[in-house]
Amino acid sequence: MKIFKGMSAASGMALGPVSLFSSEEKSHIPHYTVDSGDIEKEIYRADSSFKEAQSEMRTMIKNARESFDRDAADIFHAHLTILEDAEIHKKVYHSILNQKVNAESALETVFAEYIDKYSNLEGHFAELIHDFIDTRNRILEKLGSKSAQALCPAEKIRPVIVVADRLIPSLVLDLAAEDVLAFVSKQGGLTNHATILARSLGVPIVLGVDVGTISCGTILAVDGSLGKVIVDPDAKTTDYYNRKIESLKKKKLVCVAKKNFPTATNTGKKITLKINISTPEESERAEALGHDGIGLLRTEFLFTQRNYAPTEEEQYAMYKKILDSTRGKPVSARLLDIGADKVPLFLELPPNTDPCMGLRGSFAVETFPDLYLTQIKALLRANTGNNLRVLYPMISDTNDIQPFRKLMNEAKLKLKRAKVPFNPVKIPEGVMIETPAAVMSSSEIFQEVDFVNIGTNDLLQYALAVSRNTSMTEKRYHILHPALMKYIEIIVKEARKAKKEVCLCGEVSSFEEFYPLLIAAGLKSFSVTPSKFDDIKCSIMHIGNETPGDLLKDYYKLHTREEIDKFFSKFV
Repeated sequence: MKIFKGMSAASGMALGPVSLFSSEEKSHIPHYTVDSGDIEKEIYRADSSFKEAQSEMRTMIKNARESFDRDAADIFHAHLTILEDAEIHKKVYHSILNQKVNAESALETVFAEYIDKYSNLEGHFAELIHDFIDTRNRILEKLGSKSAQALCPAEKIRPVIVVADRLIPSLVLDLAAEDVLAFVSKQGGLTNHATILARSLGVPIVLGVDVGTISCGTILAVDGSLGKVIVDPDAKTTDYYNRKIESLKKKKLVCVAKKNFPTATNTGKKITLKINISTPEESERAEALGHDGIGLLRTEFLFTQRNYAPTEEEQYAMYKKILDSTRGKPVSARLLDIGADKVPLFLELPPNTDPCMGLRGSFAVETFPDLYLTQIKALLRANTGNNLRVLYPMISDTNDIQPFRKLMNEAKLKLKRAKVPFNPVKIPEGVMIETPAAVMSSSEIFQEVDFVNIGTNDLLQYALAVSRNTSMTEKRYHILHPALMKYIEIIVKEARKAKKEVCLCGEVSSFEEFYPLLIAAGLKSFSVTPSKFDDIKCSIMHIGNETPGDLLKDYYKLHTREEIDKFFSKFV
C-alpha cells in the first residue's frame, strides 16, 4: 500500500481500478509534403475538419445548457470562437498552399503561434494555451489523429478511476459519466477548463499526484476531500472506504425522498437556496429544482461573443423571459461586469487599462455610460411582475454606488419622457462585495442598499494579493481561506445589524462540505449553479446540531491547506 498526497479539486470518495490515459499532443500528428496537385485536396480536408468540429461544438453547447452546466457552456463557447476565427482558417490554408504540407502539419504550425503567444502569461490568459491545444486536437481528430487515448488493454473494465499526466477537456468529454469513478492527474489546477468539466461529473478529483508509478488495473482509493490517493489499499482501508461510499449513497437516497421539502438543516434552520443563471434557457429548465429565486443573473451572455452591442429591445425581450420564468420569485440581475476575461468584442478599452483586471464597477459605468443606460432601461421595462432586484458589480465603497444610481434615475426619466411603459416601483438595489475595501466599508454600504451578494472569487484573490487562476496559488491556499471566512463573518455581522439580506454566490458555494461552517458563520442565503443545486440542498438537509462557536474556533486554529482539507473531510 502506497499513499500519495495531492490537491483536492472535488470532494467525494471512490474505490476502483485504474485506466491510464495519454494526452500526448505532438507525437500523433503526421507531417509530410504534398504535391501541387494535392494542395486543393488538403485545403478541402482542413476546411471540412473545421466545419465538422464547429458543428460538434454547437451540439455540445446545447447539451451543456440543457444540463444546467454553465461552466461547460462557457468553455465550449471559447472553443467555438477559436474554431470560427477567420484569421486562423486563412493562416492554415496559406500554410498548406505556400509550404506544400499536409493539413495536419499546417494546423500544428499555425496553432503553435497562438500557443507560444500566451506561454509566458498567467491567469486566464495562460488558460488560453489549453483552449488552443484542445481546439487544435479536436480538429486533428476529425482528420484522423487521436490526441488522447487509453493506454490500458483492459479498457472494457467499467467504471474506472481515470489517471493521466494532465487532464484535457477532450479527454473528459469522451468519457461517459457512468464510466468514471474519479480523476487523478499530475498537472492541472482548480480553474483549468478540464478540471471544471470533470467536476461537473460529480466525482472526486485529486491533482498534483505523481502518476508515473501507477499502472493499468491497479486498485486505487481516492479521497477527494483529503486530496489523498491510496495505491493497492489493504483490507482495512478498503473496508473503510467501502463503508464511507455506501453511507454517501444512502444519504443521497434520503434527499431524493425529500426533494420537494423546503431547504432546511436537520435541526430545522431555514435556508434560502437560490440559483446562479447565465442564460434564459437555464432559467426555464431550472423551474423543476424548487429554488427560492435567482440570486445572481449574469447578464454578460448578451454582450460577449458578438461584434455589436445588444439593442434595448433585444435585452428587454431576454430579461422579460427570465423574469417571467421564475413566476414571481426574486431575480437579482447583475449589471454588465467587464472583467479581463469577459470583455465584449465591440468594446475598445482605454489604453491604460490593466490587462489582468479589465475595467470593473463604477469605472466601467463612467467610461461607457450609454451601454449601461440602455441595459438599465431594458431591465426597468421587463420588470412587469415586480420581482427584479438590481446588483451593482465590484463596489469598494459608497462612492462607487453613485454612478450606478445616477444612471438608474436617468433611465427612469428617459422612459417617462418617451412615454415608454415601465413599472415605477422602487427596485431593490444590491451590490457585489468582492474587495477587502467593501468588506471594511460594509456597515456604510448596508445603509445605502437593500441587500448584498458576496463574490468570493475576486474577494479571495484580492485578500491574498495573488491570482486565483494559478496552480501555485491553489496548492498553497485553500479556496475557503481563514481570512475569507473572517471577511464573511464581518459582512454577516453588519447585515444582521442592518436587518438586511446577505447572499453568498461565489465559487465556495459549490462545495457541499463547506456548508456547516458557512451556516455556523451566520449565512442563511446562498446562490449556486443549477447543476449543484440538488447536492447542496442534500448537504444542508444533513447538517446537524454543531455548535457554531466551537466549529469556527476549531477552524481558525488551522494553518495549512492540508489541515483545512482534513477539517472539511468529516463533513463528507
